[in-house]
Amino acid sequence: MPSIKASRMGKSDLQPAHPLPLGEALTALDRYRRNALLETVAVAARDLLRTSDLKISLPNVAERIGLAAGVDRVHIFLIDINDERGQILKHWMWTVENLPTPDDFRNPIQPMTEVGLATWLDRLKGGEMVAEHTRAMAPAARSLFERGDVQSTLAVPIFADETWQGFIGFDVCRGEREWSTAELDAIRTLAELIGAAIARTIHLESLADATRIIESSPTILFRLAPQPPFPLIYVSENLRRYGYEAKALLAEPARWFSLIEPTDRPNILADLNSLIEGKSERVRLDFRLRKPDGSQVWFESDGQLLHSATGKLIGIEGILNDVTERKHTAEKISALARTDWLTGLANRAAFVDRLNLECARAKRSMTQFALHYIDLDRFKDINDTLGHPMGDKLLQTVAERLRQCLRETDMVARFGGDEFAVLQDNVSDPVEVEALAIKIGKVIASPYRLGGNDVTTSASIGVVPWHAGIESADAIMMKADLALYRAKAEGRNQFRFHVAELDDQTRERMLISEDLRHAVERGEFELYYQPQVELATGKPIGLEGLLRWNHPRRGALSPSMFVPIAETTGSIGGIGAWVIGRACQQIKQWQECGIVPPLIAVNISGSQFKLAGDIDRIVAAELARYGVAPRQFELELTESVLIETARRAGDMLKRLLQSGIRIAIDDFGTGYSSLDYLRSFRVSRLKIDRRFVEHVAVSPDDAAIVRATIGLAHALGIEVLAEGVETEAQRDFLLAAGCRLGQGFYFARPMAAAAAAEYLRRQRQSSAA
Repeated sequence: MPSIKASRMGKSDLQPAHPLPLGEALTALDRYRRNALLETVAVAARDLLRTSDLKISLPNVAERIGLAAGVDRVHIFLIDINDERGQILKHWMWTVENLPTPDDFRNPIQPMTEVGLATWLDRLKGGEMVAEHTRAMAPAARSLFERGDVQSTLAVPIFADETWQGFIGFDVCRGEREWSTAELDAIRTLAELIGAAIARTIHLESLADATRIIESSPTILFRLAPQPPFPLIYVSENLRRYGYEAKALLAEPARWFSLIEPTDRPNILADLNSLIEGKSERVRLDFRLRKPDGSQVWFESDGQLLHSATGKLIGIEGILNDVTERKHTAEKISALARTDWLTGLANRAAFVDRLNLECARAKRSMTQFALHYIDLDRFKDINDTLGHPMGDKLLQTVAERLRQCLRETDMVARFGGDEFAVLQDNVSDPVEVEALAIKIGKVIASPYRLGGNDVTTSASIGVVPWHAGIESADAIMMKADLALYRAKAEGRNQFRFHVAELDDQTRERMLISEDLRHAVERGEFELYYQPQVELATGKPIGLEGLLRWNHPRRGALSPSMFVPIAETTGSIGGIGAWVIGRACQQIKQWQECGIVPPLIAVNISGSQFKLAGDIDRIVAAELARYGVAPRQFELELTESVLIETARRAGDMLKRLLQSGIRIAIDDFGTGYSSLDYLRSFRVSRLKIDRRFVEHVAVSPDDAAIVRATIGLAHALGIEVLAEGVETEAQRDFLLAAGCRLGQGFYFARPMAAAAAAEYLRRQRQSSAA
């Protein structure tokens, strides 16, 4: 595992020796750990430097960072910097519950060089992070970590005032761990904070020495008179580093208060009065001091009452510590936690906070704003064809274009993936909202030149202007999501406003989704069967099983009413398995009655392939259960599903074909229209989509497409069947074009199992006659 070079305290050039590619996508676990670490660092930044007692602060920090990082142990070592062997001076450790830990891990006493970590000592002193897997270590180090069941470890150096003081160690016992750049950045910041705490502790301890030591320390001592306006009695000479001479301030004892940032003054007065009135024994607060050059420095003040030997109150004394760097670090961490790592835009959390403020402001003053929820169209295709780095560059370019088409008071954020959101502020006319939506659509649809590639995309946009009926940020986000879904459903590359009907549709989908969860076990599904026939004779050559849902309240529902919902909720897996099993059972029943057709075909959705991942085993099990020959069973897949399956589960598709099961391409000509899969997978049948058959007798274009499809299928030795045959003219054209098989209302409509059985009996009797 590569070593990682770390900067000294106060710098920010930490990078992996082999850095991740720009824009590398984080996994869900990476994002969770990164956010947890950032939150932990933010808490540590607040608490760590508030106490000079490392025995209190460092164990808490070890526990917080261990839980956030998802490791099994965290060690904080302070090393004797004058001992070349790396002798341990102090050690704090946190472990997960119930983790066996050897004594030499709990109380390490041997120097680093004597336990096999001599190379670590030099690397850590040089400011280098060390991340290694135990299996790759030298024997002595490997033996040490194997005693603690450690599989991976990370060591991060700690510097105080540019001097190496020790390191933070992370033990991973439940598998080997790779660290992301974002995690390392957060841990590096934590190490800097610990270093700052150590430096501060060193400085505070030095106050007990001579005045010379006090004056050279960064800690400023002060004393105030105990009566308003609390004039300055004493201040240490080291105040000069901030541009003020102690003697000059003491000559004007009340002047110090005017140097404080005006907004911080009320808190200072309140705390001083609290001391004098006996309401508190000690006060700590942060405030800003204005330097002569106009810049500001943050001080942390720690003050208490001073009494004479006789108990008389004679003053208020305390210390000031410069916490400007800590404040700036905290601000950077806060900004990082609210910024999208790839584009530099605000993230979802920051956007929702602003949205809540806008909703509150709009309710008070009835000012108007609008939300534009944006999703890039077919972004996945760009990622799949050009790769994720190019997809990331596209997202960065889209982000920049969105910035440029907005006003300063507007806000744009990236929610993750290819989703963006824009808050349009101070809207005075609904026309402005529509104009911005049009503008966003145009700037995103303009061509991109990325890495020598010409790339095009477009955007679907859901738009919601605020109105008095919107109660919260969550409500307006939900409406924007519905509007976006409508824009996508109606063809993409457009914007749609939210309408009340979408709320009703959402409630309807939720109700149907809940009922779907129990429909299989309640026996509410049924297969209808539509004959597939020889066009010349009308003789059936098979049946297609078509799913129907006999809803207890809504009546019979077609697949278009519930299959899309089943696909998004995950219930399609159970429904698809039921269809396969029911079709095989029906074949067996008709076989026993002597009326079984040559085959029964059923449709399989793309989502079922993704969710189940083992369709071949499901089909094989059901065929064996009912004693059905594979040649009697056909799976119908659309072109897009077949291509996706071939890409992600090509072996499974080959196993289906090798078992003798027939594969038909449904709705041929309406999908990707890629012919490569026809060459790679010897499918049994092409089904010409009804959209081409509908006008085949009157449209020269449709007629040409149908003839070409039939010729292609015949040339490849693939059977072809026309769907949606409803007229005699359509049948005659198809026969003349060389199509032998068809399916449609001209021959028979879909029918329940009992009616289908009667149909098969009649056809059998007719054939016998």
